[in-house]
Amino acid sequence: MKYRCPARHEGWDCPSDERCNGTLTAGLSARSPCTLDLRRVPPIPRAPKEFERRYKGRTAVERVNARLKIFWGADDGHVTGVRWFHGFVGAVLVVHWVFAPLLAQAPRWEGTLSQTRLGPIAQALREPQLADAG
Repeated sequence: MKYRCPARHEGWDCPSDERCNGTLTAGLSARSPCTLDLRRVPPIPRAPKEFERRYKGRTAVERVNARLKIFWGADDGHVTGVRWFHGFVGAVLVVHWVFAPLLAQAPRWEGTLSQTRLGPIAQALREPQLADAG
């Protein structure tokens, strides 16, 4: 990866510009090989829009994986054998693929998911927090 001086790249005024960059028009640059440490020096820097776009895709995949493991119980150990497991995961992903457009078009439900009420002690403990927030 090649990193340039951010002040020269973005056009900022830097008090150390003459000392660091001298007569270089593009500014001082540093190269670091990606193979040294991929976590610290990724192939795509963390600031640009491309990284944000790809990271949003990663979080979407992680949500599907979590739903597959937690909601559908893929990692509970109830499905034994490689063929049965692949069939189970494939069937769950097909169900997700079929219902995803329908759920995306459905109106969102607002409200609480349960009928649980706070007890009198919990309400008394919560009241000072509500007064401080207001």
